[in-house]
Amino acid sequence: MIGRPLRPSPEDTRIVEDALPRDRPIDVLVLGVTPELVSMQLPHGSTVVAIDREPAMVDTLFVPGPNRRALVGDWLALPLPDASIDVAAGDGCLTLFAFPDQHRAFASELARVVRPGGLVVLRLFAAPEEPETLDDIRAALPAIGSMDALKWRIAMAIQSPERAVRVQAIRDAFEALVPDRAELAARTGWRREVIDHIDVYRDSPAVYSFPTVADVRAVLAPPFVEVACHVPHYELGDRCPTLVLRHSSTSAPSTSL
Repeated sequence: MIGRPLRPSPEDTRIVEDALPRDRPIDVLVLGVTPELVSMQLPHGSTVVAIDREPAMVDTLFVPGPNRRALVGDWLALPLPDASIDVAAGDGCLTLFAFPDQHRAFASELARVVRPGGLVVLRLFAAPEEPETLDDIRAALPAIGSMDALKWRIAMAIQSPERAVRVQAIRDAFEALVPDRAELAARTGWRREVIDHIDVYRDSPAVYSFPTVADVRAVLAPPFVEVACHVPHYELGDRCPTLVLRHSSTSAPSTSL
């Protein structure tokens, strides 16, 4: 039901794999239970621990395997020892945090568990530096290739200057933008059940954030130094770059669990 850009593509997975050290086994933290990351190709002997705060997500999506386990936990208080991880990888996870305070707390927690010199690889859902309006989206609607791209463009357009948008408000804005779902389905060829999936946003208390790439760079550094920024080639890829960052601190924080 959910496709690109909300889910990572094979190109996104290759970007993460290409960033990994290949000369030794590594300890990998996956933020969430994203199947594409949990099952990515790693050096022989590597370990994976996937952490998600929702037990249902772990039970539904995680497939155990050799040297691969899942834990239920909070990304802002990871159930891991200091300096125990070589690489932390996440897909769109910053969107779930309030900007900027929780983003900074998340960066601090990653700095605690990632070994100095280790990597953090994050695919972002990043708002454009020049915001668009709902009128812009209405004019562009014939060229938008998927319902998922439309949802994310709406979300980024209506978020507050503080980089916050209620999930319920995304559905409300869609309803105002597209009063006739049958006509949208006929014109675009999108399956009606895919369009109607936006109704899971109805009455949701969740709040998303879509900071710009510059916003994210500001809250992650220091102690993380950007190594690379990869932009995928699919629709809205410019808003879904993957940042590769290195933990530059010479010593891990002293806040042990």
